[in-house]
Amino acid sequence: MPRGKAMRNPNGYGTVVKLSGNRRRPYEVRVNTRMDERNYPVYDVLGRFAERTEAMIALAKYNEDPYDLKLNNLTFEDVYKKWYEHKYEKGKKKYSESTRQCTRSAFSKCASLHKMKFKDIRTLHMQEILDDYSLSHAYMEHIKSLFNQLYQYALEYDIVQKDYSAFAKITKEDDDTPGVPFSREELSTLWQHKDLPFVDSVLIFIYTGWRISELLPMKREQIDLEARTMTGGVKTAAGKNRIVPIHPAIYDMIARHMADGYPGLFGLDGKPVKSQGEYRRCFAQALKDAGIQTAHTPHDCRHTFATLLNNAGANPVSVKRLMGHTSGNDVTEKVYTHKDIDELRKAVELIPAPDAT
Repeated sequence: MPRGKAMRNPNGYGTVVKLSGNRRRPYEVRVNTRMDERNYPVYDVLGRFAERTEAMIALAKYNEDPYDLKLNNLTFEDVYKKWYEHKYEKGKKKYSESTRQCTRSAFSKCASLHKMKFKDIRTLHMQEILDDYSLSHAYMEHIKSLFNQLYQYALEYDIVQKDYSAFAKITKEDDDTPGVPFSREELSTLWQHKDLPFVDSVLIFIYTGWRISELLPMKREQIDLEARTMTGGVKTAAGKNRIVPIHPAIYDMIARHMADGYPGLFGLDGKPVKSQGEYRRCFAQALKDAGIQTAHTPHDCRHTFATLLNNAGANPVSVKRLMGHTSGNDVTEKVYTHKDIDELRKAVELIPAPDAT
């Protein structure tokens, strides 16, 4: 073979062509993917490379495991549009306009990714967006959820081979969300009306500090009535798999809900309450029924839990662990000893019982 000439590839294998002019990536990889109406092969461009060797390696990898090049060129925006149509337009489940708007808003915050090829996006690109502390934690949750869902869709349809969204994390604490703790008088009112529908659920949130995204999906095996503990958590490493001892004042409430037999803790009309939207409606109605006029949210219960702990003089380290907050000397993987749980229980039980509020 003459010096400088590339070896001819087998028919249908594809080829590497050096483009004319002064280009940064002059070697174009072309792959025969289909036949035209005259039965002539039509090529698609696999990519362009700086060195011939690079290009030949890419062509060889493609031939080892051929894939749809159209998928290879899909941008983040392309995948989002396909997924959005798949979920919201063609899916069997119906979603509210507010849910759709949250999704669209999350997508708008990812402008730096819109025109990137989806296959080229890495954890670092997503993490840069999640590290923008000008965004609220709630916004970050929607963005992280969008990343996760897009990658699940992309994996299902062979657009990517690896879920890089699994490694992107929300590092900002979620208690930046504005909130109004329940007052002493409101807490007393809740106890007086604890037998009304869902009022006891509000008290459970207040005396445990769980986020709504943590308590609603909590499974029965995560609630140990014998040990009087609840285990769960999401978000940061410090928030995951944390243990919250059950305050004696709400033990019977939790036991009663456990006896109802729902997959989760709360149920309505014979069905488990799983969605946050459904619970928020029950929450609002419970406050109205109890005569509380302040427009509280479930997250206010978490603020109330932190306030009650601080007012009772609870150990600051225990408070951080109960809330799932990080501290300077925390280790990522927490191991709870019997002593740790005893300390957490002491902190929780410093919160006054109903007759002392």
